[in-house]
Amino acid sequence: MLDVAILGCGRWGNNHLRTLARLRDSGLINKISVVDVSQSARDSATQADFVFKSMDGVSADLVIVATPSDLHAIQARELMAAGYHVLVEKPLGCCEAEAAQVLASAQEHGRVMGVGLLLRFHPAMSLARKMLASGTLGRLESLRFVRRTKRTAPKGGNVIEALGVHAIDLMCHIMSESEPSAIHVEGDFIEARIALEFPHGIEALIDIGWESSSERRTVTLVGSNANLRFDLDIHDRAILICDKDETIIPCEESHSPLEAELRHIIGGIESHKAGATWSAVPDYGAALRGVRWTERAVQAMSIVRPH
Repeated sequence: MLDVAILGCGRWGNNHLRTLARLRDSGLINKISVVDVSQSARDSATQADFVFKSMDGVSADLVIVATPSDLHAIQARELMAAGYHVLVEKPLGCCEAEAAQVLASAQEHGRVMGVGLLLRFHPAMSLARKMLASGTLGRLESLRFVRRTKRTAPKGGNVIEALGVHAIDLMCHIMSESEPSAIHVEGDFIEARIALEFPHGIEALIDIGWESSSERRTVTLVGSNANLRFDLDIHDRAILICDKDETIIPCEESHSPLEAELRHIIGGIESHKAGATWSAVPDYGAALRGVRWTERAVQAMSIVRPH
């Protein structure tokens, strides 16, 4: 079994810790280490087997990089050069060139590397793919993604880089990994609306924001015959909408996207150790595309970073 370390145990690092603790208790992994410069973060990591202030002395097969986003690329490269397999939380890099260096490092050092775009692992995505393939929805006409949260915007935060990257990646994934042909953006640091144009006139509309009046996390596929809508916080069902009738469709799985993502990369490391092949999700081309179009979205809105 693998030993896993979490580098950076803030809000999202703690989500990793809780999920890994369940996987450890079920016998899928061995020991969990938390690495954080903050004493309070280390003190609160009660589900970890070990806590460290730095990576010195840490024994792990896999390191999850959940530090502030401007550290992701350099830390991932250093960890892979040191022999660790890595799961990097989004964003992979602050720009496409930086992200490409991380991917090159994984290949250079022969390491398994994943990028934390976990919405691809939502159970309703399998259902959506089947309904598109079977013709249940008819011709796909448009996509909708809404991610509104009551959380306060983090200091120096950029809603496109924080929330938009997931939306952009998922829209491209639903579109059979197609490259958008154009992007239009309006908004500011706190909230933004993004329109992605795809081949055959299909448009993906993305509505994201912090400091909203309510929590909303939905994805809708609009078809010529019917629509499919699912809530990103609900993992066991989606809703098929035909005319005004709504039918609940159960998902085949009900796992959390984060658990599925962790199981996937753990399986990849085990395959790597056994000399077998493993396919990254997203693959490296898709990971770069996500960074590229997130960067273009920021440029389209002409955001100037606060100092």
